[in-house]
Amino acid sequence: MEFDRFFQFSQLLLKDEFVLSYSGYVSEDILEAVGDTLRQRLEDHARDVAQIRNVFSIFVELMQNIIRYGVDGPQPGPDTGEKPSFGIVMVAENGGTMDVIAGNFVSAEEAKGLSDKLAILGSSTPEELRELYRTKLREAPDEKSKGASLGLIEIARRSTLPLSWEVTDTHNGLSFFMIKATV
Repeated sequence: MEFDRFFQFSQLLLKDEFVLSYSGYVSEDILEAVGDTLRQRLEDHARDVAQIRNVFSIFVELMQNIIRYGVDGPQPGPDTGEKPSFGIVMVAENGGTMDVIAGNFVSAEEAKGLSDKLAILGSSTPEELRELYRTKLREAPDEKSKGASLGLIEIARRSTLPLSWEVTDTHNGLSFFMIKATV
């Protein structure tokens, strides 16, 4: 990276009042380390304990989604055979609220599925989200899910505004999927 681009990036981070920014390969160890840093930073930036709890919960869900569903990692490691996923997560202060934004590469098919799910969640009331959450708790996880199929619902429930997202098509049938939650 050229120094001028690096400087421009640093100025964007300062201008937008970023609390935390992480970009790179994501694993459970990285999640734990970055999560500890975020917890400390939120104590200086969040308005109350509820906001800290909600921002942190959303952050963890988004990082776990990158770990479980992201693509474009390095070659599998010799010991584990696992392939870490690449992603970016940012938490920014925004006039009393906090934006948690994440992005990672997924297949074009997964991007479409995520967009469809988010469209439903975005048009749901808090009561409908609560009922959907309860229903999902009683059901078996989705066939392709690597968790309990509750992550996006939980993010939508904790967000104070409807979730927003965008998909950018890239190369080799991959899409860069971005999502933002506000607390």
